[in-house]
Amino acid sequence: MTNTETRSGPYQTSGIFIRKPLFQALVIVFLFAVAFGVRIHNINTPLLDFAPLRQYQSAHITRGYYLETLETVPEWKKEVARLNAKRMGLLLEPRILESATLLGYRILGGEYLWVPRVLSSIFWLIGGIFLYLTARKIASQGGALLSTAFYLFLPFGISASRAFQPDPMMIMMLLCSIFTILRYHEQPSISGLLIAAAASALAMFIKPYSLFLIFSLFISLAVYRHGIRKALMNPNLLIFTCLSFLPVVAYYIWGIFSNVGFLQEQAQASLLPQLLLKPYFWKDWLIMIGRVTGYIPFMAALLGFLIISRGLSRALLSGLWIGYFLFGLFFTVHIHTHEYYQLQFIPVVAFSIGQAGALAGSRLLNFLDSKKRVIIFALLLIVTIAGMGLAIRQMQREGDKKGLRTAAAFIGINTQFPKFIKGDFRREVKIAEEIGEIVGHSTNTVLLTPNFGRVIAYYGELSGLPWPISGSLRERKERGLRIPGKEELFNERYLLIRTHGKYIKYTPDFFIITDFREFENQTDLKEFLNANFPVTARTEDYLIFDLSSMSGLNR
Repeated sequence: MTNTETRSGPYQTSGIFIRKPLFQALVIVFLFAVAFGVRIHNINTPLLDFAPLRQYQSAHITRGYYLETLETVPEWKKEVARLNAKRMGLLLEPRILESATLLGYRILGGEYLWVPRVLSSIFWLIGGIFLYLTARKIASQGGALLSTAFYLFLPFGISASRAFQPDPMMIMMLLCSIFTILRYHEQPSISGLLIAAAASALAMFIKPYSLFLIFSLFISLAVYRHGIRKALMNPNLLIFTCLSFLPVVAYYIWGIFSNVGFLQEQAQASLLPQLLLKPYFWKDWLIMIGRVTGYIPFMAALLGFLIISRGLSRALLSGLWIGYFLFGLFFTVHIHTHEYYQLQFIPVVAFSIGQAGALAGSRLLNFLDSKKRVIIFALLLIVTIAGMGLAIRQMQREGDKKGLRTAAAFIGINTQFPKFIKGDFRREVKIAEEIGEIVGHSTNTVLLTPNFGRVIAYYGELSGLPWPISGSLRERKERGLRIPGKEELFNERYLLIRTHGKYIKYTPDFFIITDFREFENQTDLKEFLNANFPVTARTEDYLIFDLSSMSGLNR
């Protein structure tokens, strides 16, 4: 093996990086230290910088658990928290992060939302360790460092990796699964198989959709080692499958019987194969990729995958790319509408970029000495960081304009990332608190607000049911669900609202509106409320109707 080769082949070189182990270790420590430091930026701010709809679902669940055990908390606060945990805390995945956060709340003696952020950040960084260890097996040291740096500092990944949701934990276990599966195929043994199955089972238990990358990788490596027929007939595949699926199957069987069919509806809502025939589906999927990884990194990753010669690297990346594509074909709804459903694609892109970077480094910079490599590496790092900073500053200055959105997508900076940088959400919290005071912290409201009312309910300490927005109605129509007419939806006796998989007749005390654009679009609702109910409060930020006559209360 020459100085420019690794165990993975002649195309894997150390590129522009110094080969000394001490320098390599220092670079790794530096990358992870900076990555953690970046993630604790504005750690105490509300969870409004990334997917607040999903984050406040977990926040409501944990608050409900936490306040229930405190004797000093007024009963009305406990009741609000209990109802919100039930109404907004949907039982879709095991509540592992919520339980860990609850333990942190109890230890610290308060409801600190930075606790889940720190936990998720740690999970993501641990995943980065497994990513680096895996990358070292298929690429050079330089390629592995490039993969790790991309994974740690991708702007979307920074925001998502500290979110109060199970995805960062799933990514950690997915990367652990990838590493243990690769190690098992390198050195087959019963213990290695059991370890790989255990890691995979935990990843799938946290988020079942990780199974696509896991099984695609396992089969791809088995085919690489043994051929298609022997790989598929190998009893170890059956053992791995049974052990990996056991926990998640047990959990969802329990969920189906205990959750009155809601899990079935959620599964059906994710699987709409007819979308595969819609051109907008493929366009929106590509847009999601641009928002998460950026088009330039995506194309570099695709190039890195395509230029790999046959071998272990090719088998591993083939399994991951195929697994991601199969996931998108299966979860057709979320893959083209939810940005954070692309999170598992970040490691795939990271591994592939490492391959492309290693090859580019070997071809372009192999003639340079060590000092020149360090200088070039430093310049590239400075230019990258400066470019990201300038792009973020420009987005903050000029707002969310179309041109900026396009530029940001190409270089991999999500347009929501300035929220992470700025972190000032005092106005949103103040509005929610005002609304809570006006409605007397009611537990009987309807909310036409962003994020289905979860943010307002959290900071306003009130409870209610969300009124469907136009997008929700379109989704229900695509799923073939019945859409009631306006005579059914609202009258002077009740509102018909769909919650937890079924329609209920609901008699609220208040109708809270902060999404004025949506309110204007729903003309039938607007006419009904204006014609039948008085206005309790009206500002430029919110509109509240008094529906007490519907519920039989006198104010």
